[in-house]
Amino acid sequence: MILKLGGILFLISLAIADPIPFKDCGSSGTTDAVLDLTNCSTLPCIFHKNENVTLNLKFTTTREFKSVTNLVYGIIAGVKVPFPLPQSDACKNGVQCPLPSNTAVQEALSLVVLPEYPSISLFVQFQVNDENNEPIVCTLFPAKIQ
Repeated sequence: MILKLGGILFLISLAIADPIPFKDCGSSGTTDAVLDLTNCSTLPCIFHKNENVTLNLKFTTTREFKSVTNLVYGIIAGVKVPFPLPQSDACKNGVQCPLPSNTAVQEALSLVVLPEYPSISLFVQFQVNDENNEPIVCTLFPAKIQ
């Protein structure tokens, strides 16, 4: 019984995303940003083709925001390439808008790594913009597509 329970807890811990270190690339109006990705506990994150990647972002607002939008870019050889999202409007992705000041926010965004993506090393920029298209959270981390 104890062995079965231990095995179940181990499997649950594998499914939980780990916070990753990231470079802040221009956050404004938020604090305490934490980013975790499924199946990424060390950098660079390895993204496998035909698999989903879930980005979990937590932050606290320091001012009010009417609306927020998600943006993801791949930075390849210094060129910022937009990554299409199934739903970029964070307010339609579980975030309760408008966001008052001093509010803890948590959002999960799942993406598919398509088979036609090249197998390369890159930087991923995941950011959340406000209603004026200004970044309120901006994260940058290395990744590899395999």
